[in-house]
Amino acid sequence: MIDRIQPRLVHPIVPILGVAFVVRLIQLTGRPLWYDEAIAVLQSSKGPAAMLAGTLTVESGVAANVHPLLYHTILWLWGRLIGTEPLAVRLLSVLFGLGVVAVGYFLARQLFADRVAFLSGWALALSPFQVHYSQEARMYSLLALLLLSATLTYWLAIHGGRAVHWIGFAVLAAAAQYTHNLAAVYLIPLGLTALVLRRWHQILHTVGAGLLALMLYIPWLVRLPQQLARVQQGYWIGNPGLVEIVGTLLVYIVGLPVPAWGLPVAVFCATLLVVLGVVTTVRSRKKNPILVRRAGWMAFLGVAPVGVMFLISMIEPVYLDRALLPAGAVFLIWIVWALERKAMAPGLVYLGYAALGASLFLGLYGFFTYRGFPYAPYQSLDTYLREHVGREEVILHSNKISAIPAMYYDPSLDQKFLADPPQSGSNTLSDATQEMLGIKAEDEVQTAVGSAGGVWFLIFPGEIQDYLNAGVAQHPTLAWLEAHFSLEQVQSFGELQLYHFVQPRDSQTEGGEATGTVGINRPAARKSGLPT
Repeated sequence: MIDRIQPRLVHPIVPILGVAFVVRLIQLTGRPLWYDEAIAVLQSSKGPAAMLAGTLTVESGVAANVHPLLYHTILWLWGRLIGTEPLAVRLLSVLFGLGVVAVGYFLARQLFADRVAFLSGWALALSPFQVHYSQEARMYSLLALLLLSATLTYWLAIHGGRAVHWIGFAVLAAAAQYTHNLAAVYLIPLGLTALVLRRWHQILHTVGAGLLALMLYIPWLVRLPQQLARVQQGYWIGNPGLVEIVGTLLVYIVGLPVPAWGLPVAVFCATLLVVLGVVTTVRSRKKNPILVRRAGWMAFLGVAPVGVMFLISMIEPVYLDRALLPAGAVFLIWIVWALERKAMAPGLVYLGYAALGASLFLGLYGFFTYRGFPYAPYQSLDTYLREHVGREEVILHSNKISAIPAMYYDPSLDQKFLADPPQSGSNTLSDATQEMLGIKAEDEVQTAVGSAGGVWFLIFPGEIQDYLNAGVAQHPTLAWLEAHFSLEQVQSFGELQLYHFVQPRDSQTEGGEATGTVGINRPAARKSGLPT
């Protein structure tokens, strides 16, 4: 019999990765680096020794920083080879994101039919959640790549794999912990896989691999209590509730932010897809229990990390959607399997595919068009300040959120910033980290301004609103500046507000030339929705 099967000239993953790469290049440099990205790049540029000192130095029993350094070390090596420009540092995350798409495809192929793998690959390639963190110079796309790789390796290990698979799983699990401390919220459910899939004879192997991963992680594990103390001392995350759980569902499928007009559509689509996934899983459990068990495993790895993080946050708030990036990937694979299973009426299946397509479109549109907080055109801002700031004037940021990105884009421009209030949730930039970066926060506005003849003050409107919400009629720094200077002008750089204060006319020297007062542009209202 003649074999009619023709060899494929191109592997199905190739066009998927091609499109994924193009999508991740869209607006890659159109949005400036924000605080978290800028400080990651500045830290990594100092080298491993300085990063260790700026992270692990203990001050009153508290570590200087909360993040492990695997990503920062890779970024340091990457920067030495490619550079530290925005395109260069974000391109590293793009490559990690492509790895997530590829590993997700092969994971789905191991579990299900080729068509499910093919569609899962496309869903991951276009997932707004995955695209978002493939475009940020941060550790989350690396975290997702390591944990998805650990998932695939573990699957191979429990299905007749050799010792190399168990060792590989342990190494990948440890590497994920060296990338982010919250890798544990995914690894804990993953470690329960033998129970979920009823692979009883693999429990001892799982325990052994887990112990090996723990041994590899010990050098950093002994430092973890001091890092947790840093979280307890000052961190910006609040206690999660139902809103955060629903938000995670939206992030998994649609991504946030989305345009206000699209939010009802996003909620409907996400809810519909979850309902279809649950109904399909329940209906299929008797027809093909093995396949359903695999699909249930994907759903479990998508949902259980949410529960683990939620429970931990009842003790210490650490609920971060972005740390659930790998869980979001496997959750999407489960959704695709449910749609392709076609256990529902054809009309519902088509509606499900339409909902998935609409979700991806809405999420990508919202992400690519968002320009609100914490983003601002820092490069244009620095250029403007360099051209307009007088010799006797100072540039002062209300806090580090705007100062660090501005310093990244123009390190030679002299800029100051005020320290976060002690014991506040935003007080996360330690003295050791500041010393590593070669910067120093100013404790008081009086000290920062000194005898300056003018002040260029930068603040996001959201910070002003925070004081209003707390019952404070006026931001204290603005109140002091208005009491000691005359407000000449307010202008906007994105949502970032730039106030120019000058010495009052009656305090200027007799022969000095007074600066004319121009119309004041009141701060614009803060847009709703923040990047996750």
